[in-house]
Amino acid sequence: MHKEGAAQPTWPYWILALYTLTALLWLAGSERLLMHWTQDAAQVARWKDWQGYVSIFLNAVMAGWLLRRLLRSEAVRRAEVLRRAALQRQQEERQRLAATVVDNTIEGVIVTDANSKILSVNAAFTRLLGYTEQEMLGQTPRLFKSGRHGQAFYEAMWDSMNSTGHWQGEIWNRRKNGEVFPERMSLSAVYDSANRVTHYVSMFTDISAEKAQQKRLEYLARKDPLTGLDNRAWFGNRLEKALVAAGAPSSQLAVLLININRLRDFNDSYGHAVGDQVLCHVAARVQAALRPGDLIGRMAGDEIAVAALDLGSDGDAAHLAQRLIAAAAQPWHTPDGMEVITGVSIGICLYPRHAGTAEGLLQGAHSAVHVAKQHSGVDAWCFFQEDMTQAARERLELEARLRQALADGHLRLYYQPQIDIASGRLIGAEALLRWLDPVEGLISPARFIPVAESSGVIGPVGEWVIREACSQGQRWRALDLPEITLAVNVSLHQFMLTDIVGSTQAALADAGFPATQLELEITESALAQQPEEALQVLRKLSGLGLRLAIDDFGTGYSSLAHLKRFPIDVLKIDQGFIRDIPQSGDDMAISAAVIAMGHSMGLKVLAEGVETTEQLDFLRERGCDQFQGYLCSRPLPAEAFEALLRKSSEGPLVAPVPDLCA
Repeated sequence: MHKEGAAQPTWPYWILALYTLTALLWLAGSERLLMHWTQDAAQVARWKDWQGYVSIFLNAVMAGWLLRRLLRSEAVRRAEVLRRAALQRQQEERQRLAATVVDNTIEGVIVTDANSKILSVNAAFTRLLGYTEQEMLGQTPRLFKSGRHGQAFYEAMWDSMNSTGHWQGEIWNRRKNGEVFPERMSLSAVYDSANRVTHYVSMFTDISAEKAQQKRLEYLARKDPLTGLDNRAWFGNRLEKALVAAGAPSSQLAVLLININRLRDFNDSYGHAVGDQVLCHVAARVQAALRPGDLIGRMAGDEIAVAALDLGSDGDAAHLAQRLIAAAAQPWHTPDGMEVITGVSIGICLYPRHAGTAEGLLQGAHSAVHVAKQHSGVDAWCFFQEDMTQAARERLELEARLRQALADGHLRLYYQPQIDIASGRLIGAEALLRWLDPVEGLISPARFIPVAESSGVIGPVGEWVIREACSQGQRWRALDLPEITLAVNVSLHQFMLTDIVGSTQAALADAGFPATQLELEITESALAQQPEEALQVLRKLSGLGLRLAIDDFGTGYSSLAHLKRFPIDVLKIDQGFIRDIPQSGDDMAISAAVIAMGHSMGLKVLAEGVETTEQLDFLRERGCDQFQGYLCSRPLPAEAFEALLRKSSEGPLVAPVPDLCA
């Protein structure tokens, strides 16, 4: 094959010359041979004719062969020309595509010669560093050195380049505006056929955002994002190190767990944004009140832990707790000027007296703060004792058993009669929850109801109570027994945290029990804590057609004037005001006042815990409407109460004479 533009091939001419010479020799030789062979003129003429024919034929064959070879050679030449043109176009396209890729890649690209003089840069380079290509041509990369790397760094880089022809790593460089930033860079050498370096190509990308994210993740691995305090894991890690450093048992350390009271109320009343600001305010005040070297961290939503190091005595821990309580009590003001004050409860666990590990100290402090909240309330502190942990374990065990009892059908309802004082007839019953454990027998509600409320089990348990009361009431109606009202206690947690309206409506519908024969008893505290929300719930319940009663009236924080807003039908005087009648003049005065004011508001009044005829006589004289208590009957299981209900159809259970009770 021949290159495009080269001289035409000469072989056809050589072949033509050789053919011509051969033809001349043939003509001359054949003439002489003919002269020696014959003298006959006719034969000579015929031979010359054949000689002419052969010559013409050979000329035609030679001309055709030459023409064919020439045409084939030209076709091959043209095909080679076209192939080389296509290859050149492909090469140009690849070069154009490569240039486009380089110009449009998000990575900066620098090409230098063997002396590190910059030959070209791409658009990403100018965007990342701020220099134009014209400013960089002929310069060296030393122009944008950051100054953060020492000579040893660059020597190691070039040692790698000289040995492998490549280097990759992280490096700091400087933009045109002076800003120093991190980048991930790859530097490669380009060699010629003699293995000499002709160019260097550097590709880099800005990793500032990646470094910032990494720094944030490292921060979040140790810190609480809201308060900036140590998070639970990091606090525990630092506490373990502090315990190792404490060493000798004579070095005392205390862990104080701070529970912020009513933080949930702030979230519910003013929104989580305000609640978060209150939390941050308390955290900042507590942190400012600590000694240098003390540890602080956020454990949970409303819990902050403090580790006080190198304490001299128990008194030092108590004084610190009082100081932290005072710090947390400093008011916080909302942007609109409202003053917010919150209190805290603190549990204290000492090392090494109460526990010897970080986990044990935190667990002990948690038990102690629970006791502080239960028994002392707001702004209280309490030391850990071993029985606190045991009590906590028993609560957890009891909670698990209660859940299982609900699933296994071990809960029962007992019914205590409610008597109309004027007629002595049975008019209703209060359904009281009992737990009949297969091993222990009856477990007191005073033992398991607080556990149910604190654990959230009260929701499903309370729903079961309403459903069972409605079902039992409907079964008695189906037996044509006297119509009575069934009263069911509603826990504060059940009232505020569950869909009491929906579950009650479903229970009535499923059982077919009339809503007018169901009475729900709500404590005063449920109305006092969130009155507006409680009002909406009570209105919806009243809309179902059932009766509403205030249980244990007089023990809460509300008043009759406050209760005027609520759709209440019955007031129940707490048994604490009945127990000492007639010995206590104060209790008699209070009970008489409640009866009078309840009637003035059009409410029925029922006295709880009536046990003596003297108490009943007093209530009758003051016009009380109803009573319940041991004077008539203890709470009875469903079968026994059914018998009493049958008996009530025969006449009053309480005779007109006060000391007679069926």
